[in-house]
Amino acid sequence: MIFKKKQEPVKPIPAEAEAMDTAEENPFVEAANELARMEQEGLLPEDFDLSAAVQDADFAALLQEFEPKAAVRIYAAEKRALDAENSVKTRMSEQARSRSALPRPQKTDRAVAPAPDYMSMSREAFSALEKQYKNAAHNGKRVHI
Repeated sequence: MIFKKKQEPVKPIPAEAEAMDTAEENPFVEAANELARMEQEGLLPEDFDLSAAVQDADFAALLQEFEPKAAVRIYAAEKRALDAENSVKTRMSEQARSRSALPRPQKTDRAVAPAPDYMSMSREAFSALEKQYKNAAHNGKRVHI
């Protein structure tokens, strides 16, 4: 839906100008009355916080440029978009943190020797392996079995 910009009010002739009350002279008073009417009739979007919106300078700028109904809808859409963007950023950072907690794969550029199966080893192979470990320990190397 495309919103039309607020049209400038027609300047009344001096005789009519005296008859107008002060509410019609101030566009913010008109906008405040319209917003109060929308709130009473339940025409504001869901989860729209009018008290927070009227304190926001961006909402005031929208009220100057557009009719109150359009300003409310544009402001609500911008807030939802900002919340969605922040939600995505939060979700992505949490996902990155959780992925960094996962174990990292070992280098795969070399072949990894399988762990020796001591139960199915022949007696000669086991003796040779035991001798290897003893020599390594004797030379000051750490041996992990």
